[in-house]
Amino acid sequence: MKRETSPVPCLQPMWIYLSPHFDDAILSCGGLIWQQARAGQRVAIWTVCAGPIPPGPLTPFAQELHARWGTGLLSVPIRRAEDETACRIVGAEARYFGLPDCIYRRLPDNGEPVVASNDDLWLPYPPAEAPLVILTRDWLLAGLSGLPDLPPVRLVAPLGVGGHVDHRLARAAAESLGRPLWYYADYPYAARQGFDPRAWLGRGRRAYARRISPAALEAWQAGVAAYASQLSTFWQDSAEMQADLAAYSRTLPGHTLWRITV
Repeated sequence: MKRETSPVPCLQPMWIYLSPHFDDAILSCGGLIWQQARAGQRVAIWTVCAGPIPPGPLTPFAQELHARWGTGLLSVPIRRAEDETACRIVGAEARYFGLPDCIYRRLPDNGEPVVASNDDLWLPYPPAEAPLVILTRDWLLAGLSGLPDLPPVRLVAPLGVGGHVDHRLARAAAESLGRPLWYYADYPYAARQGFDPRAWLGRGRRAYARRISPAALEAWQAGVAAYASQLSTFWQDSAEMQADLAAYSRTLPGHTLWRITV
């Protein structure tokens, strides 16, 4: 008699989005994240630069940003609270690592600020900060080792479009794991600079593309709106933000992740 066997359940993957700052993953992928969560997949956002402001004086540039954001010295807890709200809106778990934002960090050898002006934001991370790549990698390893073997985990890293120093650092830390990665195009830089997947990923790439539904777009817009302190950095008002996200959602990077296959 032929033995009947139970069908093997199809396990949906767990997606982990690596976010350099409190808002990057949802800015870039909020619609995809919502759709994955609504489809029953477990989704998490791990934020790298979520550490407290270190002791010592702030640079004039950091003080200028605090004034623009309206957050003062409460910038980190306020932005974390915004992110927790945004994660709930799109259905993602939130996890936070302890690296301070680059606007607060100083070089270990001479105490000079890593970022003293807006132009400094777009430079490669300095060699003196290479140990922070290893530190972030170790945080990632610890987080990944605490997950069950199933469902399979897909780690999604920023490509670093735009060249922000913290985005470069986060990508380097993810790549130092030596495991397969998926990548997302960093928004709004991918929209404003013109994003060509071939230039960033070469010909050996695999795409995970999902059109964004109207409900997903609405959740994405609501998630981004939760970052109230940051909206003035990119838009004049909420209406402009909503229109820009709607337009971006119809472009390839607005609904696609990529994996390098060669």
